[in-house]
Amino acid sequence: MSSYDPQMDTLPDVPLSDRGYGYKVGTELYLVRHGESMTNTYKNLTAYDPNLTARGWHQALLAGAWMAEHAPVDVVITSPLRRAHSTALAIAHAQGLQPVEMAGLEEFSLGFWDELPKHHPTRPWWGRLEWEPSFEQSPAFVAFRDRIHKALSVILETYAGQRVCVVSHGGTMGVLTAAMVGARQLSVWTSNTGISHFVWPEWKRWMVHYINRSEHLIPLRKQEIPRVAEAHQDEDGFWLLPERLIDSWSSLPARPDLAFLSNQLRRNDSVLFVRPPDPITPLRVSLRARRAVILSDDPLFLEAGEVHRAALNANHIRYQYLFQPIPYPDDSFDYIILPDNCRLSGEEISRLLKNPDGLIHWPAAHSDAHDPVSRQS
Repeated sequence: MSSYDPQMDTLPDVPLSDRGYGYKVGTELYLVRHGESMTNTYKNLTAYDPNLTARGWHQALLAGAWMAEHAPVDVVITSPLRRAHSTALAIAHAQGLQPVEMAGLEEFSLGFWDELPKHHPTRPWWGRLEWEPSFEQSPAFVAFRDRIHKALSVILETYAGQRVCVVSHGGTMGVLTAAMVGARQLSVWTSNTGISHFVWPEWKRWMVHYINRSEHLIPLRKQEIPRVAEAHQDEDGFWLLPERLIDSWSSLPARPDLAFLSNQLRRNDSVLFVRPPDPITPLRVSLRARRAVILSDDPLFLEAGEVHRAALNANHIRYQYLFQPIPYPDDSFDYIILPDNCRLSGEEISRLLKNPDGLIHWPAAHSDAHDPVSRQS
């Protein structure tokens, strides 16, 4: 027999304000699924922590622009996994924010759908009205659900009264959405970068504003976004990569004037590449480094690099969209490597670089007129 906890009946004290809804509101919670990831797309790619595809980056940027106009927030919280973090960066950057990583929001690792009871509106839980499986009966779903509930509790307590955006995953959002509507389990589909909105109004009961809103994706629905050159479609329309995309890391090509870095970098070095000449060179030369970040404003470039990174399982390397200011704290990098016509401000370089000797320029073949970084600086 479970003991009664009177604190569970005490509603949190959430500050209320007038935000133009016609009634006062406290916490607002936006749930956003990550953009299209590589394992959403490439049928035979195995990767624990895949990043976004080119389409996924376009989706994230469109979601960020839409939310900046229609759904301003005070904080953007993200699952630590790449596909969610990259999406959160786009949303946060559009509103002058930096995403906050929160462990506990990660996607599930084991399938658990067969553990859940069948459900029908007129036969809820097929006679099991108080369905609450024990750990022995249903370990995968209960463990996953409890982890997500703990993260949600921290979010709602820490940011009470604020407008909060949480970027996560399809399974995570199913549990979060169920919690917000008062269900124990809910089968809910969310599109890539679909947005859901919940409000805590003055009458102190969570209210659903919308679920899986996605009109920001209209510009992409008929637009063909290329895949990496090595990919092909099978007869069912699934994208496939060659079985041996990479024979070995040593066989990867590297631009000759940057090849020396593979011998110069040390195990403990952190490296930032800004607009590198190709997707493979920074991967090849920074495999020994502790951390490498590759920034580009070309989504297909990012996808090509991430496909090869995932094939190598080089999890210390991250391909990321080029936002300015660059979303990393002071003294983050031992080396910054950029083309000689890509003029980041001296202030930005000094802020990011641990030592001035770590700045490396390489000769670029294109002119300043084609360099967005130069135009923005």
